[in-house]
Amino acid sequence: MSGLRVLSENSADGWWEMVSHQPDASLRGVVRSYTGYREYSTIPVRRKEIPGADVGLILSFGPTIRVLEKADTGVVLAEPSSFVAELGTRYAITEYRGEQHGVQLMLTPLGAGMVLGMPLGVLEGQAVELTDLLGAPVRRLIERLAETPTWEGRFAVLDAFVSARLSDARRPSPAAAFVWRRLCETDGRIPIGMLVDELGCSHRYLLSEFTAYLGIAPKSFARILRARRARRLISEGTMLLRDVAMDCGYSDQAHLSREFRAITGESPSGWHPRLFPD
Repeated sequence: MSGLRVLSENSADGWWEMVSHQPDASLRGVVRSYTGYREYSTIPVRRKEIPGADVGLILSFGPTIRVLEKADTGVVLAEPSSFVAELGTRYAITEYRGEQHGVQLMLTPLGAGMVLGMPLGVLEGQAVELTDLLGAPVRRLIERLAETPTWEGRFAVLDAFVSARLSDARRPSPAAAFVWRRLCETDGRIPIGMLVDELGCSHRYLLSEFTAYLGIAPKSFARILRARRARRLISEGTMLLRDVAMDCGYSDQAHLSREFRAITGESPSGWHPRLFPD
């Protein structure tokens, strides 16, 4: 297996290593990427997790991670191990100390529903434990991944697991798939009323089908996509913020700033792509 990308760093407080790889070509419409990770820190490490347009499946080889209410309060909302990171419109704060070791799969929302064997709308919360959700199959998968000595071998195991889950998976609602595709094509800038007209259905039907399968309303998903586009344009550094706002479908620069801060926890002018990569 080729195409592995390895990043690592050592510091006085610890070290980390990340290994990324693309899935088998047959899975590219479902799996965005695989990332293996191993890290250790003698001090607490807090990170801001920015909402994206994909769903994360985190398979931990043992250690848990804490999800905090706010960075300044330290109130713990959850302490999951292997979990589903669902779609959302607000950043999350995570924290760990000691060791982290596992692998992350980034899936399209439609693909996540097929791999999990259920629409995302039936899940509750931001971090649903995978072992509670899928039981023995995912426990066996995690055990096999932990026992496999190389990242190449682990990614091959993931390819086989995802392929098997997709072989008899229920396809997503055609309406949900259509709306998801059109929102992605337009970076969330297409009006929902236009989608209703294109689909030839009622607004209530569109909302019900999309929310049931993706676990988020189409307008909320459009917010995520517009903010993602804004991050990309701001990172390129070639446009004024007022022009970014216009390009991304915000009413003005103030609207961009409100939405950007709500979703990322940062101001547009303070956004730093090195610290918050997509």
